[in-house]
Amino acid sequence: MKVDDLAQPDVTPSERYKLNRQIQELRAQLKATLEESSKEDKILRFADGLQEHELIIHPWKARARSSKKDRVTAVAFLSDCHFDEHVRPEQVAYMNEYTREIALARLRNFFENIDRLAHHFIGNVTYDNLVLPFGGDFFSGDIHSELGETNEALILESVLYWANHLADGINYLSEKFPKIVIPCVVGNHGRRTKKPRAKFRAQDNFDYFIYHMLARELRNNDKVQFVISESADQMFQIYDTRFLLTHGDQFRGGSGIAGLLSPLMIGDSRKRKREATVNRGYDYLVMGHWHERGMFKNIIVNGSLVGYNEYAYVSNFAYAPPEQSFWVVDPRHGVTVSTPIFVKGVKEKYPR
Repeated sequence: MKVDDLAQPDVTPSERYKLNRQIQELRAQLKATLEESSKEDKILRFADGLQEHELIIHPWKARARSSKKDRVTAVAFLSDCHFDEHVRPEQVAYMNEYTREIALARLRNFFENIDRLAHHFIGNVTYDNLVLPFGGDFFSGDIHSELGETNEALILESVLYWANHLADGINYLSEKFPKIVIPCVVGNHGRRTKKPRAKFRAQDNFDYFIYHMLARELRNNDKVQFVISESADQMFQIYDTRFLLTHGDQFRGGSGIAGLLSPLMIGDSRKRKREATVNRGYDYLVMGHWHERGMFKNIIVNGSLVGYNEYAYVSNFAYAPPEQSFWVVDPRHGVTVSTPIFVKGVKEKYPR
């Protein structure tokens, strides 16, 4: 029976409307209560069922592992050493220091930690090769007047000094791996001109010079092969995985909220389109320059050996420790293990 059917002449239309609303609300509350009660009954019945059910735990039996080791290739990326640049700790709020002595210790750590990572931290694998990309900016050079004023040596002296130590490190690794392949590109700091150039970019660069010095010095080591690019980029392939090595100074930006992501994605897209037009697509873009190690989807960015310097501090860049990149390539899965190579010396008391 509806309220409208009640013979109450003293009830006004407004009061009648309110009574109808109250009845609707009461019906809704009753329905919700019944539904909640039904849910609680279901939960109680489910709980009772669990108590009656006996949980059977089956022991996990691991499959027998094959005694055959997996074949892989190790990759250790060296770039942005900025040899003989002098970073004074008081000028970077004591976040870093860099001298020739510190650089030599970090370079030794780089070579020795490659062996430690490959043979002590990664097990049950056998290495076909070590790929050792050289990504440029081995020297700070004198492209800016302040560098010429503060470097610890003139550029030719630096080249002669560091070529010996690099050759020693490569010879050391050649005793640890069956073969070493070294793809090389130049950076922007090793150039001899004030402004970057397109023509003869590689050939007019001290990175290019030291690469050829090393190739000549190690020419009698049959386990070492240099692939020195005559252009800004160098393609190399490990099993079925293709890499494009570049320095990274061609990309612009990186100071916004998105950080490195915007310039890296734009630059990678352009390079992929360029290579695709001549049927030379690649899987990973590999670069240095940014002094901040990271992996952004299929873009691998290296850290630096020099670490945080005055330019980074004045530019308000985020602190990044001195480190390089190491990864493993599997014939079936491509890039698998990826980890930093820590190069900071044990005696250094600056942030990690």
